[in-house]
Amino acid sequence: MIKIGLVGLGHGRTLLELNTPDLYRSENDYLNKEIIPMKVTALCDTNEDVLSKFSKEYNIDSCTTDFYELIKMDDIDVVGIYTPGPLHAQQILAALDAGKHVMVTKSMVYTEKEAEDVVKAVDKSGLVLLVSQTMRSRLDMMEAKRACDAGEIGDLFMAESHYVHDLRNAYIYSPWRLNMPQDLILGGACHPIDLLRWFMGDVEEIHCYGLKSGVVPEYPKEDNFVMNLKFVSGKIGRVATYLGMIHPPNVPHNQIALYGTKGSIIDNMKKIDSHGYMPQVEYSVGFPDSLLKGHSQEMILMLRHMYNCIVNGEKPWVGAREGARVVSTGLAAWESIKSGLPVKVRNEF
Repeated sequence: MIKIGLVGLGHGRTLLELNTPDLYRSENDYLNKEIIPMKVTALCDTNEDVLSKFSKEYNIDSCTTDFYELIKMDDIDVVGIYTPGPLHAQQILAALDAGKHVMVTKSMVYTEKEAEDVVKAVDKSGLVLLVSQTMRSRLDMMEAKRACDAGEIGDLFMAESHYVHDLRNAYIYSPWRLNMPQDLILGGACHPIDLLRWFMGDVEEIHCYGLKSGVVPEYPKEDNFVMNLKFVSGKIGRVATYLGMIHPPNVPHNQIALYGTKGSIIDNMKKIDSHGYMPQVEYSVGFPDSLLKGHSQEMILMLRHMYNCIVNGEKPWVGAREGARVVSTGLAAWESIKSGLPVKVRNEF
């Protein structure tokens, strides 16, 4: 059994699905507990009320408000870091130094220097670091990747992705996003940036426009972004990230469009061939009996992947270097906003 010490009970609470037997309903369930022998055994959060609530709800005795106390626990194998982005670098480095594997939410870090330090620390330690970019564990995205890799839409030459999320409520339940503040490219646009990198490879250069909407006047920086990307392969793409707006009806949070020489995959759900035929995608993976849906489902798949990385030597979907490249792409986007020009992206770490 791999034991996880979970830090940050906001977004991080989805890892606690591991501790909920009711979610594994049949012996044939794709997410049967025996497939993922992992459990959250320790909790850390600066909010003592939240800490007490979840420790009682999930019967977890080891609890602390001190991150450095948690990483010293001998019976913890993995530290799950789901804290505000600006804290990630120091916490990742401390956890690795304590001999723990690391799962960390996006953004991995906030600066190129921090990215360099994390890459070096992972290489030195030999431990697993996984950035939980959950778009890679969404069933429709996984099916789209399988179809592209199988050549079902020919040669993929262009792609676009968007992330639309009305953050007004998020600022209320996680005020650090306003106070630190959160970097909405590194911590928001990273979703579609990583998604396009998964399909298209390394980004050579990026041109970005940013706009401060004023929907949340207290947020001090730009919160809407349009990016054009040129990939090392010569292919092109577009990212739209709208986080300062009132969410329009019937618009999903995340979408991708993939354009190949023999067809396209659009809106995550439909494949369109050269004759305009739109058959429904049949997923190559599924959850026949699971009660899990949405982000919880994505996180359980991510946890299963983490287990395979630790036990079976599977390569992390987004490890330290991939995480660093997402960060460098986001930082280049900020530089482009300031200069008004396309900016080269660093890919070597």
